[in-house]
Amino acid sequence: MAGDSSPTESPPAKLPTASNPTYIDRIDEDILREIFLLLPSLAALVRAACTCRAWRSAVASAPAFRRRFREVHRAPLIGLFFQVPPPSQTPNLPAFPAFFPARRRDRDLVAAIRCGDFFLTSIQERPDESLCWDIIDSRHGYILLMNWDEGLLCLFNPLLRWSKTFDLGPMDLFYGSKGAYAQLDPQLVYSDENPMSFRVVMLCTDRSRVPAAVLSSETWEWSVLPWVEVPARPAKEKLWLQDECSMQANGFLYCVYTNQKFMITLDAKTMEFSVAELPQCLQNPRCHFVLGEANHSRPCIVYASDFSIGVLLCEPEGDNAGSWYLDKVFDMHAPLTQILEAIPQEVNVVAIMDGFAYLATVMDDEPQNSPWLLSLCLETMELVKLFRVAFDAGVHPYVLAWPSALVGNYGAFALGNSP
Repeated sequence: MAGDSSPTESPPAKLPTASNPTYIDRIDEDILREIFLLLPSLAALVRAACTCRAWRSAVASAPAFRRRFREVHRAPLIGLFFQVPPPSQTPNLPAFPAFFPARRRDRDLVAAIRCGDFFLTSIQERPDESLCWDIIDSRHGYILLMNWDEGLLCLFNPLLRWSKTFDLGPMDLFYGSKGAYAQLDPQLVYSDENPMSFRVVMLCTDRSRVPAAVLSSETWEWSVLPWVEVPARPAKEKLWLQDECSMQANGFLYCVYTNQKFMITLDAKTMEFSVAELPQCLQNPRCHFVLGEANHSRPCIVYASDFSIGVLLCEPEGDNAGSWYLDKVFDMHAPLTQILEAIPQEVNVVAIMDGFAYLATVMDDEPQNSPWLLSLCLETMELVKLFRVAFDAGVHPYVLAWPSALVGNYGAFALGNSP
């Protein structure tokens, strides 16, 4: 019969029975986040979250999870930028920041350095700009460079190899000033929950007042806020704020008076100024201190006096909100001598970033005994020797920032449903 199979042929193979498939993008988000917390590092989380759109969304849409992950896994230090001082004999020679990798045995961090532009070669290749760039801030994966000769600022992301150059302040910056005036180094103000926008804030002074100039990434234009009268200013000093002591923590900008008795604070959200007296232990001219962020982005001050390292915290609320109190003091002479196998002459605090203070030792005057750089965990007070440096000024730690692709729904991820 036509169409019948031949008796000599084998019967057709049976089709396999379809089973119920399990798709990775249908795992419950709460369960998925608990699994992600067990990952060893931020780099491992990035690889896992990029497996599919649903996994990325589970991370990007949960600020509480991101905070928990940061608490369990601190952002790793990739390296440190240093401002190289020009030779004293020829001060007009080009100056450019130097970069020192922190961990040469961590494959993820080494890969990040190799893929990025941490030696800023793309900036150095610009033919129309001089190479007199100073690094003045490092935050959330970006560094802020200043070219004073050209009147330029450059915001640069070494990992993404992205940069944006803009003017160093508006033309009417000092309009209405009284007496001697000056501008301080700008600072980068960035939000963890809005990676697509940021601001550059710069403070200025005249004989008794301060304004703030703000550049927004939305317009790339400067705006100048009104001059504000400031109390407790040193009466006999024309330049009464320390430029090198401009610091930032948890959305507040801080500048110390030259007499080291008071500190002015700018709330970056409300753009309101306030002035507070510094604790007595910081008013000693021999006391060197830096302000930054401890755990959970809490503002802290770390100071060095001889070989004592002290940590002060800011009272967050109550009647004493905004005041500073001494949290802990440690004698570092014995730990430093043990870890360095030598007796340093002095130790200074040079930077604070994400719960770590960075210390630089002063050794003897022998040329081969250049300063050691060490990290100090502010929670455990564990001291780790990093490397030797020829100079310890203008130190800016660079930590692995939380990727913007894992925050919210922006760019290619905006309201997308495709896999």
